Amino acid sequence: MRRARIATLCGLLLAVTQAVARADDLVILSAAAVRPALIQLPAMFEKANGQRVAVSFGNATAVNAKVVDGERVDIVILPPQQLAALIDHGHLTADGRADLGVVRLGVAIRAGVTAPPLGTPDDFKQAMLAAPSFGMPDPSDGSTSSQHLVKILAQLGIADAMRPKIRHFKDGTQALNALANGEIALTIAPMTSIRVVADVTLAGPLPDTLQSTTVYAAALARKSAQSAPAKALLAMLAAPAFAAVLRERGIDPAK
Repeated sequence: MRRARIATLCGLLLAVTQAVARADDLVILSAAAVRPALIQLPAMFEKANGQRVAVSFGNATAVNAKVVDGERVDIVILPPQQLAALIDHGHLTADGRADLGVVRLGVAIRAGVTAPPLGTPDDFKQAMLAAPSFGMPDPSDGSTSSQHLVKILAQLGIADAMRPKIRHFKDGTQALNALANGEIALTIAPMTSIRVVADVTLAGPLPDTLQSTTVYAAALARKSAQSAPAKALLAMLAAPAFAAVLRERGIDPAK
């Protein structure tokens, strides 16, 4: 039953990720960290505006590369620094840009397992050392959370001790599913992603001094063939009603 629930969730997320856009669809390319908050967006926008929306997800590096390569897109969701670079190079426009909010990293454990203390850097260090196994996306594939974790392990002086325990996965979703299946004992992921995987529990956020907070925003593609409905969607993303959806899914307002 548990594996069936996980498989069902994976199938739904994969369907969103690999959705084939029709010619008249609005196309969104988005960083995967905000995926749980955007699952409802296509249905919400189509109900309000009668316009279909196709959303594809990937890590920020992959999304950026697709935009630079000229893949068809109307709206791009990335951290502001990457959006700014794409605007400077003429791929996007700042017109109507919408700030979604802040995503934080958390420690995930299997449901039913006692959560370790995580309030201080030393607590986090001891939790990592006590874990028999740990999973994360391969940092070389552009995962922001994994690249941050590599820095943390070095900062805490436990990189060598952790190396034999680490198992790399294609992405954060695979790592969380492996955790749910009991293949690994811990993983670190955006808190947004941890909340939606069956049989996985958020043990807690990373301590403040080790935390990585990533702001995400949405911008209009300069070559969008449907700029009017795209701007309407950007307005929906920036509206208070959708901010409530974002908060419910673990995305806090950007300060």
